[in-house]
Amino acid sequence: MTLQINTRVDSITWPLNQNLTNQEIISQLELTVTENGHLISNDNLSINKKAVNRSEAGVYPVIITAIGTNNEYATKKIQAWVTDKNNVVDSSPTPQPAPAKPAQYTSSNKPASPKKKGKKKIVYIVLGVLVLLIAIIFGISACQAHNDTVQNEQAQSNALNNTNSKLDNLSEQNKQLMQQNKELQSAINTYKQDQNKEELQNQLNQIKTENEQLKNNAANNQALQNQINQLGSTIDQIKQNPNQADSLLDQMKNNQNEFMQNLNATFQKLVSDFQQLIGQ
Repeated sequence: MTLQINTRVDSITWPLNQNLTNQEIISQLELTVTENGHLISNDNLSINKKAVNRSEAGVYPVIITAIGTNNEYATKKIQAWVTDKNNVVDSSPTPQPAPAKPAQYTSSNKPASPKKKGKKKIVYIVLGVLVLLIAIIFGISACQAHNDTVQNEQAQSNALNNTNSKLDNLSEQNKQLMQQNKELQSAINTYKQDQNKEELQNQLNQIKTENEQLKNNAANNQALQNQINQLGSTIDQIKQNPNQADSLLDQMKNNQNEFMQNLNATFQKLVSDFQQLIGQ
């Protein structure tokens, strides 16, 4: 199965001091979700906007998560540009003052005193220092904002990698459990043909050993632990009553629906934990 989130653009415009609904974000992105190349509903979309500071202009990450029909998931990160649309710069030319007429010197004109020239010089120096201080303050603020953005993106990346690792482990452990089910079914089919109890016992012991190893590896997943324990219990019962193997297998298979529900609940919890992490 291939689940994919598709967007025409990778960023949205977010008006300053306003909120955007999920539908408005989807509309701006022209977002669609495909599974195996076919469009599916957007009802299972989750849009995490906690990192967006609506009251301060800047660029913030938004995480979009989609869940497919078989509990597959896909994520996509886009950028939200928080801007003030009313802050429009007037591009019309600034009127230039009329050229000053040359001063008409008369006998009454007197040169400026040295004290006045000294005061003007001091004023210019103070203004220059103030401008320099303002520039330094804005520079420090910009650097801090950049560092905060980098740290936030790094935290989101770590959270995503951690969630992906958990989901990969869960998928691999589930595959191993399904393989053990197949090996058990194969051993029983062979026994029904040749009635060799000794060979059946050997195969069951081998599957039991694999089952114990998988149980240790899946210690943090209660739903998978329950299914592993059930397989181990079924193996023990078949070792004692080989002739009841078919009924014991049918009983174990009847519990598969409950296991899949628990597995789906585990998946949903992982996605929820991931969204909480990136929202901090």
